[in-house]
Amino acid sequence: MTAPNPAPSLMTAIWRGLRFRCPKCGQGRIFRAYLKQADMCDHCGEPLGAIRADDGPAWLTVLSLGPFLVAITFFVSFGHFPLWAALPVAAIAVTGAVLLLLPRIKGAFIAALWVSGLGNGAGEAD
Repeated sequence: MTAPNPAPSLMTAIWRGLRFRCPKCGQGRIFRAYLKQADMCDHCGEPLGAIRADDGPAWLTVLSLGPFLVAITFFVSFGHFPLWAALPVAAIAVTGAVLLLLPRIKGAFIAALWVSGLGNGAGEAD
């Protein structure tokens, strides 16, 4: 008889979440759409849909993009480019960075909640 797989470490689970993979097995998908969590892992059956990330990933995305946003602001303010050209480029860069980073941070956030056991829905009101 084989022993059950041990739970992964926090860093392993977060790395799996950053790659949109199940924090338990690393094989199944954590999302079924852009930011829509899968109800369960399609590989190991781990229930992932009960993990509620709420506003944590959005907050962490904005916090981590702060230095990038400051650099874009300085580029627009002190650059020698006309505003009609600089502002659309800055808006596209910021929007692209948020759209690229948000699902990765949400995956890592879900994985961290899964490892800690806080995302199992135990605190939900009936």
